[in-house]
Amino acid sequence: MIERVLEANIVKKDWRKVKLKFALVYPNIYKVGMSSFTTQLLYFFLNSRDDVLCERFFLPSDYSAVPESLESGFPLRDFDIVGFTLQFETDYVYVVHILERSGIPIYSKDRSDKDPLIIAGGPCAWENPEPIRDFIDLFVIGDGEAVLNRIIDLCLELKNPRKNLEAFAEIEGVYVPSLGRHPVKRALFKKLDDAFHPIIEIVPQIDEKSIHAPVFGKAYFLEVSRGCNRGCRFCLIGFQNRPLRIRSLEKLQYLVDNGPMLTGVSKVVLIGSNVTDYPEFEDFIWYIVNKDLELSVESLRVDGYTESIARALVKGGQKTVTFAPEAGTYRLRCIVNKRFTDDQILNAAKISRDCGLRRIKLYFIVGLPRETYEDLQGIVTLSQKLIKVGYLPGDIHISITPFIPKPHTPFQWTSQLPLSELRKRIHFVAKGLKKIGITYVTYYNPAWAKIQAALSLGDSSLSKLIAYVADYGNSLGVWRRAQKMFGIDLAKITEVQRPTDSTLPWGHIDVLISKKYLIREFKESMSS
Repeated sequence: MIERVLEANIVKKDWRKVKLKFALVYPNIYKVGMSSFTTQLLYFFLNSRDDVLCERFFLPSDYSAVPESLESGFPLRDFDIVGFTLQFETDYVYVVHILERSGIPIYSKDRSDKDPLIIAGGPCAWENPEPIRDFIDLFVIGDGEAVLNRIIDLCLELKNPRKNLEAFAEIEGVYVPSLGRHPVKRALFKKLDDAFHPIIEIVPQIDEKSIHAPVFGKAYFLEVSRGCNRGCRFCLIGFQNRPLRIRSLEKLQYLVDNGPMLTGVSKVVLIGSNVTDYPEFEDFIWYIVNKDLELSVESLRVDGYTESIARALVKGGQKTVTFAPEAGTYRLRCIVNKRFTDDQILNAAKISRDCGLRRIKLYFIVGLPRETYEDLQGIVTLSQKLIKVGYLPGDIHISITPFIPKPHTPFQWTSQLPLSELRKRIHFVAKGLKKIGITYVTYYNPAWAKIQAALSLGDSSLSKLIAYVADYGNSLGVWRRAQKMFGIDLAKITEVQRPTDSTLPWGHIDVLISKKYLIREFKESMSS
C-alpha cells in the first residue's frame, strides 16, 4: 500500500461507465513520479477520453507491499492495460517487482488472456528496449500521445488483444518483442501545438518539506519544447528526440494565463531539454513573472544569457542559477560538441551574481572520451574562478556524473572507464575542490553508473539479472551477487569499444537519425 497523499485536481471516474481501464505506472516512489511532467501529461491525456479511466501507481516505500492505485485503491490486476513510463534504466527492476507483487506473471510469455496488457514507453523504451523486452508485451517508441489512442482503439476492437499482438505491430511506433527484433520507426508530433497539454494538473496538498513532496513543490509544469538540435555527443535526448519542436508563443501564453490559476498554484516550471533555445525565451519568461508568478528554469545555456534573463529569474523567485559546462576545458567541450569558452561561463556567472542570484550550480561529466587529468583539473580551475567572480565557496554546488555511453548518440560506440578509474577521477576532482573551499559536491555513484550503462547498452540476456534483483532488492550487493550467479560481467558490456559496423542490440529501433551522420560525428570527436 502506498502512502495516501491529499491531492487537488485528481480525476475519479465511475468504473461502470468506461470501456477500458488504464493503469499508469511510474516505477519509482511518489516523490519521484510526481516530479515528472510525463505523469501529469499522460494522466490527463488518457482521462480526456470518456471511454477510458486512468489511475496512477507508484512504487510503495514498503518494498513488500502490494501496489494499489492512488485514485481508488484497486490492484493492478483489475486494469485492462498497465502502462509503465521508463525514465531511468535503474527503474527496470521496479517494473518487474511491481508486476510480481501484483500477481501478474513477470514474463510476457507466461501471461494468460485474463492478465492485463503490459506496455512501456518513455525515453528508455526507445533508447534500447532489449534488456527489458521479456517482461513487456508492447513498447511505445516515440511520442506517447501519437500512439496511445490507436493502441486503446485496437484493444477495444479486438476480443482478445493478447492473442492478436501482431495487429499492434501495424501501428507506427509500436514494437512487439514476441514477434522478434522487427524494425520500428519512431512516432512523433511534428508540431508541438498539435500535442496534448493539460490545462489543469495534480497538486499534492502537503508541506514542501515532506518526504513525499515533489522536487518543484506546488507548481504548474509547462512544456515549452521537445527535443534539441544542439548535438551534444553524449546526450541521448539530443539525438533520439530530434528535431527540436516548440510550442507557439500564443499557445504558451494561453497556458500561462489559465493553467496556474485553474491548477491553484502560483509557480510555473518550464519543461524542455533546452528551453533557453526557445526563440522568444527572454520575452516569454518576462511575460510569466510580470503576472506575479514564480518561475523555475532547471538549467540554462551560457551563450545568449543576458542580464535581462537573470533579472527575470530573480523576479520569479529563483535563488540558484544552473549551468552545465559538462567538461573542465574548452578542448574537451569541443570534443563533446558543447563549445562554450571559460569566459562565456564566467560572464554568465558574473551576470547572475550581480543580478542577485547568489547561489550557482554547475554540472560536469567525468570519464568522457579522450578526457585527461588536465581536463579534470580544469573543473577545479573553473570553479576557483567562480570564487574570483564573487561567489562564496559555500554558495557553489558542483554536481558530477560519470560518463554513460548512450544508444543513438555518436558515443554509442565508445566504452566506459573501469569502475576503479571512475572512482579515482571523481576523487581527484572532489579533493581539488575541497582544497579551494568548495565542499558542496554531489556525484552519482559510479557503481550505479556502471549498472545504468549496462542496462543502456545490453541485450535481453540481462533480463535474468533484472528479475533476480527485483526479487532480492535493488542494491549494489544484490547486483554483484546476480552477476556471479548468472556469469554475466557488466564490465564486459560497458568497457568495450564497438566497431561502427557492428550489430547493436538497439539497431532495429529507428529514431530518425542517420547512421552515417552519427558515424561522422563519432569520427570527428575522436580526431578533433
